[in-house]
Amino acid sequence: MNAKVLLAVFKRNFVSYFANPTGYLFICVFVLLSTVAAFWPNEFFNTNLANLSQLNKWFPFIMLVFIPAITMAVWADERQQGTDELLLTLPAGDFDIVLGKYLSSMAIYTVALMFSLASNLSVLAWLGRPDLGLFIGTYFGYWLVGLAMLAIGMVASYVTGNLTVAYILGAAFNVPLVFAVFADSILNQEYARAVRQWSIGERFADFGRGIISLSGVAYFLGIVVVMLYLSKVLISRRHWQTGRFSYLMGGHYAVRTAALAAALLSAVLIFQHHDLRLDVTSERLSSLSPETAKILKGLNIERPVKIEAFVSPEVPEAYIQTRLDLLSMLRELEARGGGKVQVRVNPTERFSEQAMRAEKRYDILPKRVTALNRGTLSEDHIFMGVAFTSGLEKVILPFIDRGIPVEYELVRSITTVTQQARKKIGVVKTDAQLYGSFDMQSMSARDNWPIIDELQKQYEVVEVDPAQPITDRYDALLAVQPSSLGPQEMDNFMAAVKSGQPTAIFEDPFPVFASRVPGTSAPRQMPGGMNMMMMGGQAPEKGNVGALWNLLGVDFGGDQIVWQDYNPYPKLSHLPEEFVFVDTTLRDSDPFNNQDPVSSKLQHMLFPFPGSVAKLNASSYKFTPLVRTGDETGTVAFNDVVQVSPFGPMGGLNPQRKQIPSGMSFVLAAHIKGEIPAAMNMADENAATGTTPEEETTKPVSSTQGSELNVILVADIDMLHEEFFRLREQGNIPEAGISFDFDNVTFVLNALDNLAGDTRFIELRKRRPQHRTLTRIEAQTENARKQTAKTRQDLLDKFDKVKEEEEQSLREYVDNLQKEMQKNKLPSQEILIRVAMVQQDRERRMQTKIDQLQQERDKEINEIETALNLRIRSLQDTYKMWAILLPPIPPLVVAGIVFFTRRRQERQGVARSRLRS
Repeated sequence: MNAKVLLAVFKRNFVSYFANPTGYLFICVFVLLSTVAAFWPNEFFNTNLANLSQLNKWFPFIMLVFIPAITMAVWADERQQGTDELLLTLPAGDFDIVLGKYLSSMAIYTVALMFSLASNLSVLAWLGRPDLGLFIGTYFGYWLVGLAMLAIGMVASYVTGNLTVAYILGAAFNVPLVFAVFADSILNQEYARAVRQWSIGERFADFGRGIISLSGVAYFLGIVVVMLYLSKVLISRRHWQTGRFSYLMGGHYAVRTAALAAALLSAVLIFQHHDLRLDVTSERLSSLSPETAKILKGLNIERPVKIEAFVSPEVPEAYIQTRLDLLSMLRELEARGGGKVQVRVNPTERFSEQAMRAEKRYDILPKRVTALNRGTLSEDHIFMGVAFTSGLEKVILPFIDRGIPVEYELVRSITTVTQQARKKIGVVKTDAQLYGSFDMQSMSARDNWPIIDELQKQYEVVEVDPAQPITDRYDALLAVQPSSLGPQEMDNFMAAVKSGQPTAIFEDPFPVFASRVPGTSAPRQMPGGMNMMMMGGQAPEKGNVGALWNLLGVDFGGDQIVWQDYNPYPKLSHLPEEFVFVDTTLRDSDPFNNQDPVSSKLQHMLFPFPGSVAKLNASSYKFTPLVRTGDETGTVAFNDVVQVSPFGPMGGLNPQRKQIPSGMSFVLAAHIKGEIPAAMNMADENAATGTTPEEETTKPVSSTQGSELNVILVADIDMLHEEFFRLREQGNIPEAGISFDFDNVTFVLNALDNLAGDTRFIELRKRRPQHRTLTRIEAQTENARKQTAKTRQDLLDKFDKVKEEEEQSLREYVDNLQKEMQKNKLPSQEILIRVAMVQQDRERRMQTKIDQLQQERDKEINEIETALNLRIRSLQDTYKMWAILLPPIPPLVVAGIVFFTRRRQERQGVARSRLRS
């Protein structure tokens, strides 16, 4: 290789391109097209993400316009000017010439890409806080796309001596690889999938997510190598094309080129099955967790897991991040599965062939959602369902809502469909009735509590009747409101706990959402409800829950409810202080125990009307607080919360309840572990069997002596109710201006996993991918919404005030009329008739005026909402305009400088009389 010739060719082509303003104009067009594709579509603001996802879809098509502008002059211009023969007589090999020209084209493209990078990064940094790693990874992918298309364009440039034809052929030769992404429009699904995976768009997808994959790099560089070799063959053709064996030589080089292409194709396939992938995003958005990698590696299956996803191509803003996470995790599962996981993603729209397939085969239907679109509420039907099959086993996720941890749901479904060994959870039967049953009062069937359905996705779940001794061994027991157990049931349950059975206990002094469940200190309800009590029935007897607390070595305030002076939701200021919010922003508090896997990395929880738990001084157990309140707290007695009658609570909160401040932190959940003292076991067994102390020395050693206590105690049961599962699925509610992100369900499942010894999914549930958003747009939009909300509230207050004044005026008029008639000593009957007539007439007039005011109010509110939507759209359009107009300015300025510099240099040494005026 002659480095001097290579460098000379490189410099000649590179300098000639930038010595002419035309080159900068092409760069200007490239920058303009890229900014238009990135920021002009409304989807850029609807997605509210500081990335280049819109440009990613259009970039290969933009390259069809720009790449031929670089490559058309590589060979065609040389042949048109007759300098190709001079170039090929240089003392260098043909490959040196090819490589020099390619490197110059690559440098030109790199400079253009740097202009685009600087422009787009400036815009994103102006609008938000982009993920720099994701941005650089995306542009690295753009660079590789350009390298491949440049090599193809060079081949097109060599076959003609006309610049226009070279431009057209440069685009035409690249079209198949670019448009292969639309193969499903002309081929059936199976063939289209095989063709589409070799398109430039599909191979670039990983880079667009911030993943630098070895297979992706090999694909693009493989194209470069094959095309450069083909260019070298085409140049070398001058030596043998007129010879005697020209056809043989042509066939020989064709075979060699095909062999090289086949070898590189094989390398790409090998790398694809044994890929090395680097996630360069700052937030690790596209990385599988170590726990997932471990689970995939440990899969021992005869048949691969086939995952078929049905995902809408376009979704509302609130579902954009969930859709990105879903698609990203599916790609990574397939890439890291090593052939054990096969993924097929079907872009699915309503009333399409894919929608019919989703419904018929998997019963996956579109879900109707309400979301904001450019400031306005709209309804849409979207698909985000996933089906898992392995042999005859099938698991269906009908819809992955925006609050669901995507990686956790996918990985758990994989382990379920492959029939991995399941552990057993026993659910103790209490008055909470977690399992569905027929309600005699409402005469309707009640569904399972969501916690049962959730556990059944991972465990073998069975109901345990404590009326009989609990002799079976479970990986974990779940007892919800054990204070509602009868005496014998309580003894059997305590015996199971003392035997070392890992147990999760949820006990609540005042269940709010589960109103049918009696509080810790409240009497049990009759099976027939209130009617049975009215007929003289008595409530079933409760067991001694105090003995359970003594066994656990804790003090549980069964008649004391905790309140806290903290509410992070201004829009929910009406909630009582007994709704205890616990999050990481609490002042002077460390609410979550980050040293315990159950509670570490949690951020936000809600305990409605909880109790509290504290360790007894005499207890020898290890008492580990998991969740605790802040210091601005207190308690309120259960009997003060609601008014209680002989038949039970009367309903409604007592506004006069006495809240006693404590100024201390309360433990809401704790993990209790330790060896049960032998004396406690012996004393309990003696009491149960009537053994005397003298007989104790001859009694055999109990099987429960020396057993390990392992209990997680939570002072609230409402977190198991369907409301928290619904909020978990729904996630944030931006259309209502509220951002719920409760970790209640995560905490419950983590606690049961920890007790059962199945820790595979604990870290997965806590994972929170953070997408970078357009913070400037969010701030401006939020300010506009706040101003609109204030104006709207002022109108409502004004209307309420006028309405109240009208009603007060009517009352005063009627009172004065009654007094006047009484003063005139009219008969009472006549007074009532006249007052009623006047009152009816005035009420009709007042109602007419109120209706008129209400119409005016609604009209003004509608105008305000319309103005808000127009303001949001105007704001977005303003940012959109500047984002598109400003980036092309730098290359235009450089082009102007180059033009005037060359013009000035051309005029030097020329007589003034010869210059044009």
